[in-house]
Amino acid sequence: MMGSYAGKAAAVALVRDADCGIEVYLNRRPRHFRYYPGSFVFPGGREDDEDSSIAATACREVNEEIGVEIDPARLVLLRETFTSAHAGPVYHMFIFAYPVAGHLHTSLNRDEVDEEVWVCVDEALTRYDLPYQTEAAVRTLARFSTIEDLFRSLETGATERED
Repeated sequence: MMGSYAGKAAAVALVRDADCGIEVYLNRRPRHFRYYPGSFVFPGGREDDEDSSIAATACREVNEEIGVEIDPARLVLLRETFTSAHAGPVYHMFIFAYPVAGHLHTSLNRDEVDEEVWVCVDEALTRYDLPYQTEAAVRTLARFSTIEDLFRSLETGATERED
C-alpha cells in the first residue's frame, strides 16, 4: 500500500429531481491541489477532532466549501468505501446523499472550489473528470429516476454501499 491510513472522511452528493431525472451537485477542485487537481467532486473532506460524528464532518465540510448549512438528520449513506492509496493518504470514506428541493444558494470558498455545476447524472459520467469514488457514487445515483426512489432504496439498504 503506497498511502497510509489517515482516518475518516465524508462527502455529500447533493441531489434534486430534474427533467432529465436526478441532477447532482459537483464542484471542481483547484488545479493546484495535490490530490485530484481539477477534478469534479462532491463537497467533503477529512474528519476533524472536533466533529461529533461523520455526519457532522459532512455538514461542516459542505458549509466550509460552498457556504450551505445542511441538516445532518437528512443525510443518508450512499457509499462507504476507502480512497485509493495511489492518490495519497487512505481515508475511510463515507459518501452521503442529501435531497435538495429547487435552487441552492451557495457561497463558494474559492480556496477550495474553482467552479460548481448541477448536472444530470448521465451527463456527469460522460462529460466530467470524476475521481473513481465520485464516479462510483454517481453510477449508483444513475440507477434511479427520482430522488424519492433513490432515498427509498437507500433507507431500506437495497443499494450497494461498497465495491
